[in-house]
Amino acid sequence: MHESHFLLSAKARSLSLPQIAEWDEETVFKTFCELRWPKTDGVPICPKCKGADLYHIKARQQWRCKGCEEDPDCRHTFSVTSGTWLHSTNLPLKTILMAILLLADAAKGISASQLMRHIGVQYKTAFTLYHKLRSALLKTRYDKPSMKGEVQVDGAYLNPYIRVANKAEDRPAGNRKSSMEETCILVIRQAGKKGEGASRTLTYVIDTENANDIRHHVESNVNSNATIISDEHQAYGDLEVNFERIVVNHSICYVGPEGENTNQAESFFARFRRMFKGQIHKASREYLDLYANEVAYREDMRSTPNGQIAFDMLTRMLTMENDSPFRGYWSRSNRNPAVASSGVPSSMGLAA
Repeated sequence: MHESHFLLSAKARSLSLPQIAEWDEETVFKTFCELRWPKTDGVPICPKCKGADLYHIKARQQWRCKGCEEDPDCRHTFSVTSGTWLHSTNLPLKTILMAILLLADAAKGISASQLMRHIGVQYKTAFTLYHKLRSALLKTRYDKPSMKGEVQVDGAYLNPYIRVANKAEDRPAGNRKSSMEETCILVIRQAGKKGEGASRTLTYVIDTENANDIRHHVESNVNSNATIISDEHQAYGDLEVNFERIVVNHSICYVGPEGENTNQAESFFARFRRMFKGQIHKASREYLDLYANEVAYREDMRSTPNGQIAFDMLTRMLTMENDSPFRGYWSRSNRNPAVASSGVPSSMGLAA
């Protein structure tokens, strides 16, 4: 008898919306504090001077710093979301927690319009909340050591759908070209133990499968002792300079005689295409890094309980300093070159 999928097991359901709905405001507030200040078990620290001598303003759930040795006149007033990527949010904390759990439960993501209806907010609110999460996931993806062991590398092209003309005489002969520029997504996946799939995934948006970009991204993230597995595309040939490389010739077979394959890379592309076609529908190139990395995160967390995923997502947003690149997005206040330095593209297009 086959073992059931993890998402069908009881372990996958460690938190639910009915559970959060039963929490009182104090429990939700305490949860946010513990995620914001994990090193002090939820005891607040002044984000300005790092002092711990605070006055609690209970009526507003805020704190005012009494100062410290470095800055005795600090007097900084802050809340649990101040100075984070949830700064200045007007959403109740329980609504934010429910929204994050909904996103954690969605194996292939959901659209902003669907999230909007679930939590009862405007589309703009759901859109920016989701993109703040995506940008936080992208910003924090490098805080791990270089990949090692077996690493699969592959690229796939995003081919936009082209609507066919109604009348046959209006349909051009031959291959139809899209008005959207073709874009390649490069995936680098560290294979896990046998039968466990990949353990870590990194994605990059590049023009084409070219040797320069591939070598740069692989050498920046993979240990030189790792074994690279790729297909026969010539762009991966330069990797043999610094890595042991195994080639799977897809024109002959998808699995080599020793079991070598790029199945984990293909697994990522399968999930990405399903999310893109089923939820997003379209996106400009400037957004693709965010969407591809979101799928990479979901793939890496696929065997993690949903409550742990939700708290991990929220922790990344609450422990990110400085402003999110999506703060003030609709007023265009953050559409400037400075945003690019945050790790998120500055030019934004339309997306779900």
